[in-house]
Amino acid sequence: MPSDPAAPPASESSSGSSPGRGSRLISRLLPPAIRLWLHTQLDHIEGLEFAIDGKDRQILGGYLPGVNLVARQAVYQGLYVSQAQVQAADIRVNLPQVLRGKALRLLQPFPVTGQVTMGAEDLRLSLRSPLLAQGLQDVLKQLLAGAATPMALDQWLEPGDGTAAIAITLEPDRLTLGWPPSQPSGDRLELTTGLVMAEGRRLCLCQPVAQVISAINDAPTQVSLEDVIFDLGPEVDIHTLTVGPAGLELVGTVRVIPAD
Repeated sequence: MPSDPAAPPASESSSGSSPGRGSRLISRLLPPAIRLWLHTQLDHIEGLEFAIDGKDRQILGGYLPGVNLVARQAVYQGLYVSQAQVQAADIRVNLPQVLRGKALRLLQPFPVTGQVTMGAEDLRLSLRSPLLAQGLQDVLKQLLAGAATPMALDQWLEPGDGTAAIAITLEPDRLTLGWPPSQPSGDRLELTTGLVMAEGRRLCLCQPVAQVISAINDAPTQVSLEDVIFDLGPEVDIHTLTVGPAGLELVGTVRVIPAD
């Protein structure tokens, strides 16, 4: 999805700065460079606002002590987010090169802390992303492979864009995914699981239950499954994960690693 050219301009504030040449350079070049860099990282973004904290001398040397950012309707690698409000600290960039017309580059890792909100529709749209589509099939295979009662999965695991039709129901701390039948007279599959964060980086699918709902009104076949834990990596520290009817909210810290 292309970036939104109508997004409002970013704001920039610099504590302790004087109205000299440094301030003019910062206000003229740095916010557009940051905004352009963000657009290159994201598939789509709207309502982008950000403020830069720091003194002119620090910023002109490429050191940004802090950046506060708010964005709405962002899409990253096919993952949809309704709103993100984050704070980044200790950022080092190639500002001397930016002043000579080069693209902005990150020079070292830095932490980003804040809150991200994904609505129910965001989650449904995100299921179409290659990242989640493949991951969801892998999770389903892993969950059902360990079931005491074998379940035939071929009709729900066929390649293609079947994830676009998956239904999502959200309840407090629980998520239900529903796969439609592959043919009008076929069965439906539902997977209900709790979502819990542990140790900041481990996402647990807790007490998952799968059931096949017959098209001929037989009693559903229900199977309790083993918990599955995903390690999100050492760069992730999720403080809270809240799941409710309106969507999903994450509060935590991610360490951003510059691309080589």
